[in-house]
Amino acid sequence: MASINDTTLEFFTKATPAQWSYIFNKYKDALKAKAAKRTKKGGPEELIRMDSWYLEEFPKLIHSRKEPHITHEELVQLTKWKLMREKFRPNLIDLVRINTEKAVITHSKKAFKRLPNLSGAIAMLTCLKGVGPASASAILAAAYPEQAPFMADECMLSTPGVETMDYTVAEYLNYAMELKKKAEHLNSLDSSQEWNPHKIELALWAHFVAGSLDQSLLSDLPPAEDLPQNNNDDQEASDQPKAEEKAKRPLPDEDSVDTLDSFVSSSGEASNDAPEFAYSDKNKGSKDNGLEPPAKKCRV
Repeated sequence: MASINDTTLEFFTKATPAQWSYIFNKYKDALKAKAAKRTKKGGPEELIRMDSWYLEEFPKLIHSRKEPHITHEELVQLTKWKLMREKFRPNLIDLVRINTEKAVITHSKKAFKRLPNLSGAIAMLTCLKGVGPASASAILAAAYPEQAPFMADECMLSTPGVETMDYTVAEYLNYAMELKKKAEHLNSLDSSQEWNPHKIELALWAHFVAGSLDQSLLSDLPPAEDLPQNNNDDQEASDQPKAEEKAKRPLPDEDSVDTLDSFVSSSGEASNDAPEFAYSDKNKGSKDNGLEPPAKKCRV
């Protein structure tokens, strides 16, 4: 079982179903702790409002359409939410606005149709200006949470076997697979709450933020249960060294990571040095699940 002093990576490998449920239910409290640190225009209330839109309104809007898709306005709104929740980079908003309404609708329709092929869906969304794997994952998580988690720094850092410094599609696929496995494992132990990769991601984020900003949120963590806590004993043994290693690793400074908007000229067009993504089927690799995506770094 997990203890209140564990890192989020240790929580991932040790927590019981009841502990996961407890942390998931603390998400809004963790968000308030995060929002309280905001000093920019709109203050804490703006982040809380935008997060509510992303989690509650945005998914309904997507599926209210005959063919699920997102609009240009929603893509801009999602980008604002993402930059409030993570590191703010104002140039990204201007880049996203360059996209046309037709392009956003067309590419999001095609991306959703490619699921459950996450690699193919991300490749389609990253054809849009200002949309990298992280933003693409946020769109997919909102629309199809049972298939895709959001590529949040805090969660990537807290997932066994994932290198949070390496913002590639391949790393995202690895991360998504681990969260899907954890969701399936929790569902096999306790059917009272239906877990999916997006819910696992939200719980991890809540635990990470609580541990960093308000540890009182962890004070009532449920005690141990007489239930197996890992997929198997071998996994627990192999994950332990990773937990010890990654517990010491800080969140990366996104200013040191190459991003798509770093390669865009003042005209809004990508330069010849821009990172290349799998923009067409033949670039995705031969496997249907897209396990051979390009390995260029891009965190947008």
